[in-house]
Amino acid sequence: MSFRSRRWSHSIPAYAPTARPAADPAAVATAASRIAAIEADSGYATLLTDRDRDFIVSVKGQVANNRVPSDAQASWLARIEKRLIPANHSYFDAANAEHVAKRAYALQHYKATGYYSREVAAMEADAAYVPDLDVWERMWGNKFINAGFKRYSAGAKYGAGDMVKAKIFSAKHDAVIVGVKWSCGVNNWVYETLVLSGTYQSNYAARGINPEIKETDISIDRAAIAAAKKAEKEAEKAAKAAEKARLKAEKEVAKALAALNKPARKPRAKKSA
Repeated sequence: MSFRSRRWSHSIPAYAPTARPAADPAAVATAASRIAAIEADSGYATLLTDRDRDFIVSVKGQVANNRVPSDAQASWLARIEKRLIPANHSYFDAANAEHVAKRAYALQHYKATGYYSREVAAMEADAAYVPDLDVWERMWGNKFINAGFKRYSAGAKYGAGDMVKAKIFSAKHDAVIVGVKWSCGVNNWVYETLVLSGTYQSNYAARGINPEIKETDISIDRAAIAAAKKAEKEAEKAAKAAEKARLKAEKEVAKALAALNKPARKPRAKKSA
């Protein structure tokens, strides 16, 4: 085919499809054996979706025509094979306290974050269920959940009734902790506080709000703790003094009663001259 004009001419060669390269017989045989193994697996009808089975039928015809699967098809085959492999739960020891704690925390964490919903549903439905090893390793393969598990296992630093400094909008306020809970969202302990001072105290009090402060924004109110310890020591000292005075008074009363109950001495008889 050619194009001509008054100034130039150009010819385009006729289209000729390129020949498909010959497939490697060994690769074709390997793919055929993999497909045959998948079809013979007992889970072929129950563990695979209709789409998976349709794919197997399609790629089987492709291999029968001496064509090896593409990279994408090989990846799909690998996923299907993995799904048919029996689950590996040997890593989990139900008698191991750390394993049990990590299962409980993973359930709590991923239920809150929304990831691994299928595994979360299975763990909620069956208390003995644990994910397959590769899924478990992915669930625990990030720093976020590991850091959270470490803080959660260590426990809260403060408890209800503690006097603290709460950081609210970059300013620290005197506060008392009235509640403690774990938050998977912030990956830390969160404290419900009753603000006692500062510009926000009246606003929070008027609205009945106890702001929730994460642990990194809570510090010990050392002055309040020192004052509380001093008052506790003084109270203990006063109690000891009161007990000492009580014992002394009881002793005095007992002594007086003993003197009253003591029989009078008889007068001695005078000797005759």
